[in-house]
Amino acid sequence: MPAHSAIRSVNWHLISACNYSCRFCFARNLGEKPVSFSEGLAILSHLADAGMEKINFAGGEPLLHPRLFDYCRAGHDAGMVVSITTNGSLLTEKMIEDHMSCIDWIALSVDSASESTEKHLGRGYGEHVQHCIDLSDAVREAGIRLKINTTVTRLTWEEDMADFISRTSPDRWKVLQMLHIQGENDDAVADLAVTDEQFQAFYDRHAGIVLRRGVEPVFESATMIEGSYFMITPGGCVKTDTGRVVRKYPLEDVLQVGIAEYISEMLYLNRGGVYAW
Repeated sequence: MPAHSAIRSVNWHLISACNYSCRFCFARNLGEKPVSFSEGLAILSHLADAGMEKINFAGGEPLLHPRLFDYCRAGHDAGMVVSITTNGSLLTEKMIEDHMSCIDWIALSVDSASESTEKHLGRGYGEHVQHCIDLSDAVREAGIRLKINTTVTRLTWEEDMADFISRTSPDRWKVLQMLHIQGENDDAVADLAVTDEQFQAFYDRHAGIVLRRGVEPVFESATMIEGSYFMITPGGCVKTDTGRVVRKYPLEDVLQVGIAEYISEMLYLNRGGVYAW
């Protein structure tokens, strides 16, 4: 096996299913069934052996996977920092309390501080923002680090989210430019895609925000995102988006040849893929 890559974190999209219908989503048409739990444990072992220090369980909506928290425990036992990226709709305070010992980060996806805008985007039914505010309190009280993920679209690029970020008080705020992936979100491009100048305007409006422990927000343009994430599909393949087209490769082949042959280490590091997690 090749020497460990500079890439130290991986996103595993455990399941394609989602109870929301965010139109800009670029991970909704993966067309795969999840691997069995025994196969999943083998994948976790391979990832740990390959030097992955942090694993993020995503979707779809990962809370729809019946073994999500078992995977969190297994990842934790394998020595990895464990994160979940969720729309938060199915997450409860009890879940947070019951599993806080094996979860290091919870990332909540909130793209606007406006309930009506979120609903229009397909994220929730009009109570998403307040629910995530309530969850942010529960996450912090459990001693889990909080991350907010925001995708900037044409409906939100002029918005000021400073008050929302101040209220939720995350440890990390990642702001992403909507990324068009062919076959995933083609129908959203015409009315939701933002120009580089519009994304820059959103950046300029929020760049002065300081988060907990003096951390600054992270802003990722579409060109920074493309080709810079190590992603696993529900079926256990490596997913790449170079050229903004989905391609899939067997995980075993990728680890054998070397992750850097499929994912750009330079782009990964330049966007801040390694941080104080």
